[in-house]
Amino acid sequence: MRKFLAFVFAFGFIFAGCGAFAQEQAGEAPRTDRYTQIFDRTDDAGKLVVRFLKLHLPEDAKTDEKSGDSSIVTTPDGKVVLIDAGSPDCAPQVEAALEAMGVVKIDAVVASHPHIDHIGGLAKILATYPVDRLYMSKVVYSDSSIYRGLMSKAASRGIKIIYLEEGSEFTIGESVNVKVYNPEPDIKYYDGYPANGTQFINNKSLVMKFFFGKSTMLFMGDVYTPRELDLIEKFGAELQADVIKVGHHGSDTSSSKSFIKTVAPKFAVMMHDSFASLQVYKNYRKVGALTYASAIDGCVKLSGDDAGNWTALTQFDRLSDFLK
Repeated sequence: MRKFLAFVFAFGFIFAGCGAFAQEQAGEAPRTDRYTQIFDRTDDAGKLVVRFLKLHLPEDAKTDEKSGDSSIVTTPDGKVVLIDAGSPDCAPQVEAALEAMGVVKIDAVVASHPHIDHIGGLAKILATYPVDRLYMSKVVYSDSSIYRGLMSKAASRGIKIIYLEEGSEFTIGESVNVKVYNPEPDIKYYDGYPANGTQFINNKSLVMKFFFGKSTMLFMGDVYTPRELDLIEKFGAELQADVIKVGHHGSDTSSSKSFIKTVAPKFAVMMHDSFASLQVYKNYRKVGALTYASAIDGCVKLSGDDAGNWTALTQFDRLSDFLK
């Protein structure tokens, strides 16, 4: 699987990578890496800020899964929320980002759903940082050693676990409210669960909307298209948001056209080792969203004020206009 992903990734960079080769041949400086600026918190005060991490699996990784998702949200008054932490081998990369930000305490950790590429690094984070509380989807995945390890680490550290469901609400700091739209309150497990349960578990991902004044962000976990359509039917325009963490890493299992039109984001971010779906990318661009892919743009920082004004910063500049 990793070899296949590497091939896809390399193919995607045929378009962008030729610019890098031309730079080298012309003796130009290599492309700018703004990692330090991305994780500098100097200008964060008074803003809702989210940093989407570019994770990668090291060569000696113990899994063939995706590196996964991890996002760091900071509130206008400096509270820190970590949403997922990628695969176990990616925990050091999440720690490096937190260290670069000067984080010494995490106010809340969110586990969107219990797949390895989302919660794999969380036990290590809980062991390293003081954490006030852990928010989780209600779906139980006790067959997973990664899930059991996370629950054990939270218990040993005395971290309060809060299970979220449709209708849950909570606040972070003094001015950021969060509303939860998924999973449904009464999860019904099918006979034989969790066998063949990938889509079932993905559809129990936390869907959360962050509110700060007129600025909003929507996190979709790995929800698939059928569940997106359920959410549209139930909540409609309430799902509209300035920023969306694109569902299921930008894969075409998710992000139907009707869903994209309903959310109508200004910014969309996909976290994946490669480029999951060019069509999904194009569909977000068609509604006017500035759309980023961690495989190409690196880490992405978005900052919003209470009037709904946003600024964006990417770790890397694109070397080609192929993905306009």
